[in-house]
Amino acid sequence: MPGPVSDSYDPEFSTDSNANDVRKAIEGAVQKVGKTIGSEPKDIVEVVQGQKGTARTLTLTEQELRVIRFAMSRALESI
Repeated sequence: MPGPVSDSYDPEFSTDSNANDVRKAIEGAVQKVGKTIGSEPKDIVEVVQGQKGTARTLTLTEQELRVIRFAMSRALESI
């Protein structure tokens, strides 16, 4: 029988430190997007069913785009 699992172990990211790195990357992307569209949260159903709004320009790195895609995939899993 295996011994106890350390609190710092994360089943998906291997360690708590890795999971924190992913969290920080997602938070950074959220902040960057928030600076462009405003940080005021809006009801997502109203956003999706409402007007598209004005076009915005935002430059993202490949890393930021991959982090955002990861986060969006996770959001889809939760619906």
